[in-house]
Amino acid sequence: MDEILKKGADFLKDNCLITGGHYRIFFNENGIKENINSGTIKSFRLAILLFKFARDKGLAADIGLLINDMGSSCDESACSLKKLGFTRLEYKLPSVYNKILSEEKIPEKSIKIYWEKHSRNRGKKELIKRIKIESDIFIKERNGLFLLDKEGYGKIVLTRIRENDKYGVPACPLIMAGLNIEQSKFYNSSINFYYIAYDNIANIPNHFVIEKGKRVAELFGVKININNIYFE
Repeated sequence: MDEILKKGADFLKDNCLITGGHYRIFFNENGIKENINSGTIKSFRLAILLFKFARDKGLAADIGLLINDMGSSCDESACSLKKLGFTRLEYKLPSVYNKILSEEKIPEKSIKIYWEKHSRNRGKKELIKRIKIESDIFIKERNGLFLLDKEGYGKIVLTRIRENDKYGVPACPLIMAGLNIEQSKFYNSSINFYYIAYDNIANIPNHFVIEKGKRVAELFGVKININNIYFE
């Protein structure tokens, strides 16, 4: 068994979501283009193989895929967003991903797609709720709103302040926390494969914000065991 896959297998438990293949969609006048490379393809295949392994072991598991549909990555231009003409319900996975699914005899409809834009909105809703409950753990500064993590990262940026927006625009840790919140509604744990080599920087500019998002979810009291596996 591949060493990365073996690491994932060590985290397997019942009622688990397994994700891989994360990529960003670029939008232009000619339509859309998925930013896919050999590493994202490998992470998708790892998720599929681990799902099959879990199924063979009799464990309840699903396959998930995170797609950045916001027009920018979280570390770019302070998360500036564009209005995009895009229909998620009609979206089809890239042909290379469908080829893997076909080879492994898994229908495309089995993939649970998570959109970063939805995660952003979920994260902000949760933030506003938490501020009203325990405002003492949040710090508001001129350029953003931060969460105080006394036992870990210190100050974690949650939003970047914008004019006419009291709470600001969600930064990457809050977006990833929003993803974890969404997944916690249905799963006890998640195993997530992320390809983080330099040639994937357009998809994942800084994987540390993924870990900070995990920590934000923990501090928000989200009940899901998150296992992120990074490889180059």
